[in-house]
Amino acid sequence: MRGEVSLTLRRGERLCLYGYSGAGKTVLLRALLGLRPRRGEVVWHILPASVGYAAQHPRLFPRATVIQQVIWCAALHAIPLSVHGSRIHELLEQWGLQTHRRRQVRHLSAGEQVRLELCCAMAVASQLLVVDGLLEQLDERSRARFWEEVDARCARRELALLYATHSAREAELADQVLMLHEGRVLALDTPEHLRTDAEVEPIRLEPTSGSEQARLQAVWQQDGETHLIIQRTPTMEDVLQALIRRGGLR
Repeated sequence: MRGEVSLTLRRGERLCLYGYSGAGKTVLLRALLGLRPRRGEVVWHILPASVGYAAQHPRLFPRATVIQQVIWCAALHAIPLSVHGSRIHELLEQWGLQTHRRRQVRHLSAGEQVRLELCCAMAVASQLLVVDGLLEQLDERSRARFWEEVDARCARRELALLYATHSAREAELADQVLMLHEGRVLALDTPEHLRTDAEVEPIRLEPTSGSEQARLQAVWQQDGETHLIIQRTPTMEDVLQALIRRGGLR
C-alpha cells in the first residue's frame, strides 16, 4: 500500500474495499487482520475469535468432508458444533451443501468450494465478517441468500461486514466504500456522496427511420430532429473512473 489508510467500522455497518484487480484490496485486508506485516495501528474492540474470514482463495482441507470442514473451523473459534446438532445442518442447508455433507472437499466444484468457504466464515462470525473477493463468484441464488442474512444481522447490529470486490454491483450495497487504485486510497464515503462527485455522459438515442421518428415526436424535439436523452445515475465504476482521472477526491 502507498500512503495512509484510516477507517472505522462499527457494528451494523457494511464497508466495501472497491477497486480493480491489483488495487491492493487483499493486501489491505490481510494487513488489517494481522496476516501480513503492517505499519501503523489497528485497534480492535472485539475478540479475534468473533471474526469470520472468507479468503480470496478458499482455505479448505481436500480430504475433509464438508461437515468436518465446518466443524473444524468452528472448533478453532471455540464454537461448539455437533454433527448431530441442528445448527450445522441449518448452515449447510442455507448454503446448499446439505446433500454434499459427506463428500470430500476435493470432489466439490469450484462454486461449491466458494460456498463452503463462506459457510465456514458465517458459522464463526459473531461480530465481524470479512470477505475477500468471493461474492462475485456466487450464483444469483447464493448471492441473494448471503445478502439477505447479512442485511438482517447488520440491521439488528449483531454484525459488521468488511468485504473486498472489483464488482461495481457489489460495491453499491455497502454503507461506505473505500476506493483503491494501485495501492492508494482515492476516497472513502457513502455511495450516495461518491456519486455526486462523478460526472457521466447522458445516453442519447436518435431514430434511424421516419417511422421511429414519428413514434418519438411526443418525447422531445430540437432543430427539427427528435431525440431521447436519458440521464443515468452514476455507478461505482463511474465514480472510480472519475477519481482515477483526478487522482482522488477534489
